[in-house]
Amino acid sequence: MDNKGIFIKRSEVVDWGDSMRSGDQLVLLLIIGIIGIALFMGLRSRLNKSAQSKWVLVPDEEIPVTDAVALLENAGYEVMTTKRKIPIRMLVDDQEELFSRYFVDHFAQSEDKWYVVKIARSRNPFEMRGSSIRDQLLPYQLIYLEAAGVLYVDVSLQKIVKIQFELEI
Repeated sequence: MDNKGIFIKRSEVVDWGDSMRSGDQLVLLLIIGIIGIALFMGLRSRLNKSAQSKWVLVPDEEIPVTDAVALLENAGYEVMTTKRKIPIRMLVDDQEELFSRYFVDHFAQSEDKWYVVKIARSRNPFEMRGSSIRDQLLPYQLIYLEAAGVLYVDVSLQKIVKIQFELEI
């Protein structure tokens, strides 16, 4: 038997490491990098879209003119809605289900920006201190990330306080 057919000459074996030039390797790395960046950007975009609120401000047909509405309109705001209820469901220790709610008095718009409106209540006095503002009004900004801020309306003082939050995370 002839042994020539069993053995392959070293020159006939394809070694990809030797056949790829450094330029080819660079192009391959660039292509892999571009695909990786595109995947990362697409995933990040999808996560950002899913994290953003799907809420859309739908104006009410008719807004009753109260003292607070009149004060807002005189200050240049367009009142968009009446009172809204935000239901909250909480699960405690994976067992106990609790329910609560937040109420938004109005949504108002000015210069293509819209605001959550909270009206001062005599039974729930509010101090204009950082911790009070944080505790009582920040949740509204966190619920409605698209809002430019919160308008705190005190009808008895004929005053509107615009509060805008900036979080340093």
